[in-house]
Amino acid sequence: MAKYYICIEIGGTNLRYGLVDTNFSIIKFSKIATDKFSSAKDKIEFLSDLIEPLIVEYGKKNILYVSMGLASLMNKERTVVYSSPMIKGFENIEIVKLLQSKIGIPVVIEKDVNLLLLYEIRKMQLTSDGIIAGIFLGTGLGNAICINGRIYKGNSGSACELGHIPVPGLNQECGCGKKGCFELIACGKILRELAEKHYKCDVKDIFKYYGNEKKVLDQVYYSAVAIATEITILDPSHVILGGGVIEAEGFPMEFLLQSIRENLRSPNPREAVIFIQASGDAEAGVIGAAIHASQISNY
Repeated sequence: MAKYYICIEIGGTNLRYGLVDTNFSIIKFSKIATDKFSSAKDKIEFLSDLIEPLIVEYGKKNILYVSMGLASLMNKERTVVYSSPMIKGFENIEIVKLLQSKIGIPVVIEKDVNLLLLYEIRKMQLTSDGIIAGIFLGTGLGNAICINGRIYKGNSGSACELGHIPVPGLNQECGCGKKGCFELIACGKILRELAEKHYKCDVKDIFKYYGNEKKVLDQVYYSAVAIATEITILDPSHVILGGGVIEAEGFPMEFLLQSIRENLRSPNPREAVIFIQASGDAEAGVIGAAIHASQISNY
């Protein structure tokens, strides 16, 4: 009898979910706006209702895990969501315990960007030796690091929050609760504000029509500085660049790469690091969730 993973990826913009088999092939796939989840009063009830049809159709005994990727800060044990800057009321929740007791299936959670990186590494057949970094410019400035094939979580489980490193002189408050975070000057949320308030256009068209404007290029440059900082510290073999901002029509990829390199020491790591653009596959986070669940079952 075939076995499956029910996988959910909750990003800042979209919630994607579906059924993945043990060969990491998509069997079912759907997408809804994250706002629907954000506005739900009972988040556990919402998730249960979302996946119940899959449980009924494929049988509870055939579901190995419900595996979730979240744009959230969580504990090292990956059982509690501490905060979710992009989602209202999704904080200090023992999500694994609560959802598991409701559906009767093992539940695992991980940061969404970590699952995206696992997917890209597998798809690109990159070696598991050494350090591979992933930067995903979306609603926020997502970051993941894989060391010798395993996601790096850090001492407390809060590693790789590149978007929340402090910027000197910046005193605005971030959605994470502290002031001066990098995401206040470089992320898709800021680009959306620029598009709507300054250029009066849809954010998806901002690079297409205003890609040479200083305000827009500054966003790209600030992201490059953050990326160069990580490369300087880690000296990774590969850096995978993805996310909705990079996938937007007209995005100045060459300017981004040039800006990263000019902020790196020569000859290395400037000449040693290899940049790869992420696939942009819509199902990446969902399949990445299945890969993560399979790793847990094998360790």
